[in-house]
Amino acid sequence: METSLHRALKDQYGSGSGGRSEVTLKGFRIDAVDGAGLLVEIQSGPLGPLRAKLGRLLPEHRVRVVKPVVLERRVVTRARTDGPNLSARRSPKRGAVVDLFEDLVGLARTLPDPNLDIEVLPVSIDEIRVSRRRRPGYRIVDRHLVEILGKLSIERPADLWKLLPQSHDWVEPFTTADIARRIDRPLWLAQRVAYCLRLSEAAQVVGKRGNHRLYVNLSGTVRKTA
Repeated sequence: METSLHRALKDQYGSGSGGRSEVTLKGFRIDAVDGAGLLVEIQSGPLGPLRAKLGRLLPEHRVRVVKPVVLERRVVTRARTDGPNLSARRSPKRGAVVDLFEDLVGLARTLPDPNLDIEVLPVSIDEIRVSRRRRPGYRIVDRHLVEILGKLSIERPADLWKLLPQSHDWVEPFTTADIARRIDRPLWLAQRVAYCLRLSEAAQVVGKRGNHRLYVNLSGTVRKTA
């Protein structure tokens, strides 16, 4: 089911930019086409499911994938989906743009395509929950856009480094354990970061340290080990 967040972004990039929403092209439904003819796909979840569609569209069309990343959320509880709000509280859980790598792995090989760019939108949302008896005691029925907190464009593999904190100050070569420490995330996410950097050719494997691969940044922005 389409969420209010998806619908709001679809309208913003379609009719809100002088274009159209819900356009059919080559048998695919496109979320929006802006006033300049750019195809826009809004994708809140993993990006991998877009591979087949992009494979058909990119040879002839420019495509922008808009990926909202939730940084802040307010949890709103209701008795039913369309009922009044019973309570609202600010969630202590905060996201970060680096979390995008969890969903980006499916497009790591596609990213270098010159007709593709990914627009990352850090957002604040209201998450609408309805109580239920089964665990975890609620179900999420909708997400509402509250505010767009920024915008980050990924047009080429080197732009992936913009998603990582202080990437200009990294010492190389580095391992996935080093990535995990720098981004303050679990090793499994650091491994996805390394996978995306390697497959998109934003980074390169240059050897091993024990059982860990050693990576270098191909954009030339990382500090060398003395």
